[in-house]
Amino acid sequence: MTSKICFVFLLAISVSFAKVKCPNIINRNQWTNVPAGDVNYLIVPIPYVIIHHTVTPECDSRQKCSTRVDNIRSYHMDHNGWDDIGYSFLIGGDGNVYEGCGWTREGAHTYGYNKKSIGIAFIGNFENADASQKMLDTAHELIKCGKSQRILRDNVRVLGAKQVRQTLSPGNQLYMQIQNWPEWSNQP
Repeated sequence: MTSKICFVFLLAISVSFAKVKCPNIINRNQWTNVPAGDVNYLIVPIPYVIIHHTVTPECDSRQKCSTRVDNIRSYHMDHNGWDDIGYSFLIGGDGNVYEGCGWTREGAHTYGYNKKSIGIAFIGNFENADASQKMLDTAHELIKCGKSQRILRDNVRVLGAKQVRQTLSPGNQLYMQIQNWPEWSNQP
């Protein structure tokens, strides 16, 4: 009897994972050939997602977005002296997710939260302009994907970077937009 219950439970979990649509993720090795330096790993499940914007021009194709992401990586590694790009993922205007340091490697995106969050950066400046619905949908799909894979907690809290540190990120407009997500929290 116990084996039947376990089988039914595992089948139910498999079916619930299958229902979650994960967005298209462009792996790091598809946009750069520069390896990361030292790596620290996060403990899963991760309790927070911190939303940022890159304050760069937007991009609307895989080629332009890949170049933009590699430029950000270069700035973070060469100018700042970091071991990798600071963000976990970046969302392009083309609707793709660009893997930064990824799901389980510690980023350098939000001081005080790097060990307990992933950082998702929207490519562009969203202080006075809205992020496209395509970008919002892609980012939210990524969050749901992380929850379905048990990388993010079921009750993960989405915060704008400005909620936990002195910054304008993710920009006023994007900050207003993410407040419609069920995972958004007004309290860190």
